[in-house]
Amino acid sequence: MQRVLWTAAVVAATAVAVSAHANSVSYARYSVEGRTVHAVIRLPLDDVDLLLRLDRDLDGQVSGEELDASTVAIRAYLAKHMRVVANGEPIAESLERVGIWRDGSAFQYLEGDVSFQAVRAVGQLSMHTDFLTELYPSHRTLAQISAAGHQEPFTFDAAATYQRRITPDRATTVAIVVVGVAILGLLVMARRRTMGAAIGMVLVAAAAQADVIMSAPALNATLKTLERLKRQTAASVKPDREEALFQLGVDADGLASIMNLEVESHGMQERELLDLALSRTKELGVGVAYNRDKKKFFYDGAAFAEYLKEAPRGAHAAAAEFKLLSYRFYQSSATDIAALVAAVDAKKRFLARYPGFGANAELRLYLAVDYRDLHRRYLEAGDDANAATCRQLARAECLRIVRQYPRTEQADAARQLLRGLTVN
Repeated sequence: MQRVLWTAAVVAATAVAVSAHANSVSYARYSVEGRTVHAVIRLPLDDVDLLLRLDRDLDGQVSGEELDASTVAIRAYLAKHMRVVANGEPIAESLERVGIWRDGSAFQYLEGDVSFQAVRAVGQLSMHTDFLTELYPSHRTLAQISAAGHQEPFTFDAAATYQRRITPDRATTVAIVVVGVAILGLLVMARRRTMGAAIGMVLVAAAAQADVIMSAPALNATLKTLERLKRQTAASVKPDREEALFQLGVDADGLASIMNLEVESHGMQERELLDLALSRTKELGVGVAYNRDKKKFFYDGAAFAEYLKEAPRGAHAAAAEFKLLSYRFYQSSATDIAALVAAVDAKKRFLARYPGFGANAELRLYLAVDYRDLHRRYLEAGDDANAATCRQLARAECLRIVRQYPRTEQADAARQLLRGLTVN
């Protein structure tokens, strides 16, 4: 049995806020008038920010100046994900305006006005959008389309294309203009991840029920925090640099934990977010990577190691060293006697220096598992004396945990380990 199974009881499940929601949803309003197709597009701002990095000063807000500076990137993104074909010919888009729109609950959307000009009046129309599929393959855009005197809802996704033959006359053209003026400003959007009502017509859709663990807004916030802390570690002086180093390690470790929890709970449902997290952390020089042998994501602990180098007796020294010891424990193959002996010695030194550290019950369980593994390796090597000694040391650690930390998950795990150390 893998060594991590013996410590399963140690890892407490992280409390995660659970909410019923659908994947991120965008909204659009299309109107066709003569040879012009006009669109108002609203995309959840935090999702667009994650993809295009609109918030350049990392203050958590997208200012008007930052939006203006990103107009070229926004135009390119909309052009890539909007396709309009009129009379069998693709027509190019023109971004007329970009801004931020807030719904009734102050949730923010990137809003863009886009127009398409055909060479003659639109008779045959085909439209497709696949916004934000980089983050959510099943992302939908809930649209309302006005053409030839008709108004109809349509839901765009990666596979859905709107197609219609349009045969307007003068009367219907006038009606479209009147109706378009009346309703274009009345498009009421529901908050992201909910279904919306637009112009008095309810767009009914099944709300997806899911446990939210890894989300685009949370990942966006974490990546901004990591980038800000990286800047601080490069520019700050003591003690600010030391504090930034430790916090960088904490946040990188937290990201790896959330990624693991996401995979454990939902498999690769959020593969796009996971891949984006890996690519962005690599770009930042933050070492989060997937360990294929252990089938888990791990942070490499570089910021914790740097913190200990600069502040070996700092306020966070014990916490930083504990994290490094835990990384080595969980990633160890437990097959090399010399490496196991070195690991035991490192844990014993830590316990001697920090006898009152809050996570010592967990560390002592790691130590008991190390002794148990040494017992097995010595038996395999035919060294019965050392095998017996390590078995006794493993039992002693387990008994200490049960005695000193009763009614804890560590004590339960120690009792289970003791059963495997009983002499037949």
